[in-house]
Amino acid sequence: MKTKKKLWPLGLLLASGIITIAPLTACHKNDDKPNNTGEEKGYVTGIVTDTKGQPIPGASIVIDNTLIYNSNLLANSDAGGKYKVKLSGAFTWVATATMSKTYNGKTYKYDLHPEKDEAFTSDGGVRNFSWKISGNKPGSTGYYGAMIQLQSAFGSSIMAEDIEFTLTPSGPLIDGSSGQTLSLKSGAPRTENYYKLADIPLGRYTMKAKYNGQYLKLLNTITNDKGTELVINFEPQTSDGYCRNCTVVQYE
Repeated sequence: MKTKKKLWPLGLLLASGIITIAPLTACHKNDDKPNNTGEEKGYVTGIVTDTKGQPIPGASIVIDNTLIYNSNLLANSDAGGKYKVKLSGAFTWVATATMSKTYNGKTYKYDLHPEKDEAFTSDGGVRNFSWKISGNKPGSTGYYGAMIQLQSAFGSSIMAEDIEFTLTPSGPLIDGSSGQTLSLKSGAPRTENYYKLADIPLGRYTMKAKYNGQYLKLLNTITNDKGTELVINFEPQTSDGYCRNCTVVQYE
């Protein structure tokens, strides 16, 4: 003989604690809060750091609208090196950053290195920047380091690529680091760096130039300093606008 199961009222079961019902919670994404990648909906955010990883306040941030000419959003990094810019519209954007640094009485401007240089939409993105005093800039043949433009004296038959140049730091570099002695040569003929010493960490250096075992006479054409040993200070920009963070040295 089969026994018929007795059905208990739901209210009685709940009251007795035999079963419980978990509260329902809404499962939805809050688009105004950062996600696990650090992105914040509708904003581009980031942090700017120096060569030692410390925050840089006051860096200039430009959020460039890639679709509308000269339609940029501007910001500055705060005391913690952070910035945040509100985005809107069906646009794509590219972020760039610059900073200025005073060193030995002169103020130099630097392009900052992007952690990522891809464009992003108005949905938002994270673009961090860091200060580099040497190395290749992304997407170009330029360098973060300073440059010495070389010239041969009138009548000289010595080619720049045959000279060995030595730069010895005289004091800390622009970022406070001690630097190191550099042994450099001009780029090869028919290259961008021909008659140039490129990508030098900016600082004050003592410069020598050796050819066939002999030290050459040098002339800084900007300051008119001369000698077989020359103290090099880079110019934030030459008077003719030819170059930035550079100087011009003639040899004979």
